[in-house]
Amino acid sequence: MTLLFTSFLAGILTVLAPCVLPLLPIIIGSSVSGKNKWKPIIVTLSLAVSITIFTLLLKVSTLLIDIDPKFWTYISGGLVTVFGLIYLFPSAWDSISVRLGLSRKSDTLLEKAGEKEGPLGAILLGGALGPVFASCSPTYSLIIATILPVNFAQGLVYIIAYALGLATVMLAVSLLGRKLVKKLNVLADPKGLFKRGLGVLFLIVGISVMTGFDKIVETKILDSGYFDITKVEQNILEKTMDSKDSDKNNTKTTDSNPTTSVSTSSTVLNQPGTAKASEIAGIESWINSNGETIAGLKGKVVLVDFWTYSCINCQRTLPYVTKWYDTYKDQGFVVLGIHAPEFAFEKKKENVEDFVKKNGIKYPVGLDNNFATWSAYKNQFWPAQYLIDKDGNVRRIHTGEGQYVEGEEAIRQLLKEKGSATLGEMVTKPQNQEAKLPLTPETYLSYSRGERFANTGEFKPDLSVNFTSLIDSDLQTNSWTFGGSWTIGKEDSVTSGTTSTLKLKYNAKEVYLVMGSVEGGEKIGTVSGDLKSFGSDVDSDGKIRIQGSRLYKVIKNSDYTKDGIFEITLPAGVRINAFTFG
Repeated sequence: MTLLFTSFLAGILTVLAPCVLPLLPIIIGSSVSGKNKWKPIIVTLSLAVSITIFTLLLKVSTLLIDIDPKFWTYISGGLVTVFGLIYLFPSAWDSISVRLGLSRKSDTLLEKAGEKEGPLGAILLGGALGPVFASCSPTYSLIIATILPVNFAQGLVYIIAYALGLATVMLAVSLLGRKLVKKLNVLADPKGLFKRGLGVLFLIVGISVMTGFDKIVETKILDSGYFDITKVEQNILEKTMDSKDSDKNNTKTTDSNPTTSVSTSSTVLNQPGTAKASEIAGIESWINSNGETIAGLKGKVVLVDFWTYSCINCQRTLPYVTKWYDTYKDQGFVVLGIHAPEFAFEKKKENVEDFVKKNGIKYPVGLDNNFATWSAYKNQFWPAQYLIDKDGNVRRIHTGEGQYVEGEEAIRQLLKEKGSATLGEMVTKPQNQEAKLPLTPETYLSYSRGERFANTGEFKPDLSVNFTSLIDSDLQTNSWTFGGSWTIGKEDSVTSGTTSTLKLKYNAKEVYLVMGSVEGGEKIGTVSGDLKSFGSDVDSDGKIRIQGSRLYKVIKNSDYTKDGIFEITLPAGVRINAFTFG
């Protein structure tokens, strides 16, 4: 099973997901109305084209980044509302057409749309929701988050396959519905109850899109837990990625979600000469170096380390990597830290430089902001390490945390192969394996990837809302709640009041929060809750100084904590992105 087929299948399954609710009545309703037999095909194909185009424009490129997202909701919702009014009041539309001079048999856009028989009206309806399409499909998220940035052509093919899968099943439903209403002869009267019913339905959808009510309904349905088709799709996707990794690297993994940092690991030890290392490509700038290439390092043992500075999994591997570099650099060992950003603020060189300096990283770090080297290595994970021998062959691949002893042993083996005889004692000591305890999953604090949000009843996308925080006993495990004024966006949430609160019930030993100031400068928050010990970014009084966009260490308990309560109070202008745990 390939990812291409999975993308097409994901599009089919998405029809059953609550996130596609606004599309169903528009596509099906407009397809079954009118006499044009080609209308269902035109509507569904225009939907597929619209989803593809606006995915590229709004979610991948930066061409329209300065346009307020509300603009697209008003355009799409407004267009659907206009069609609803036309269906509901056809006589009024006829009068308006005469007054505006649209009654002549011309090719004007509004006239064709009003008649519902011309192709332009079908195209308008099919494409109306492309700009506000927000799938909850994990496959769709994978494509736009990790494939399109590193391989545009491949990602585009997958997006098209996904859109065609979605359009195919909608076309099938539309054709069945059209056949049914034709038998019932409900379309005989263009001003009858059927057309007026469609008008009411279109009005409800259009107004819901413009007000954001559709997102509220979708979130409630997902949180109800009665039926979540995304879990079915996630299982298929994981099997696909496992199979893909196994075929490519002869590797077994236990967690294959490349849209987040992973804590699992997979390794490959190749024989010399079996896997040539890809060249470093597309690095915007270097830290601690003027530039590096694999060819230029031939004769040395090289560790290519993919990471991003706000990823806690990456941060936990760094002490080992820096120690290896400091220990073996005089023996011909080189580390190339390839920094591939997960969040927009991680693309700024000054932010990465500040982290590198504070953490004592002395090896070269390359900013792979366009994922060029990531793509060259066909990488999928943060963190990931590729160990290369003196002849430029990849001899070991490791993703995630752990296996540090094995990692150093592999480095020493390759150094011996190149002739380094006096390596001294190993610096990595075996770790005691603790019992595997359930850990709160990585939690994104936005509506595009957010889960387990307790205030769904108050949620409104991209609008400032005064939330009511839940009391500790009402908060379920791994869920989070807002208090005070917050604006929840697609990629983050921003405080819009002077005392906004965020509360989380977690299972972990350590808790980390990715956040930063919207306009720069220092913001001071207060950490409280059922805590045993603050993290290193919180002082003894519970104060946390937010001076840049990065990962902040907020809790460091001595033992694993079950159903612990973390709460933070923040001033206006703080942007939060995600929780991670350890």
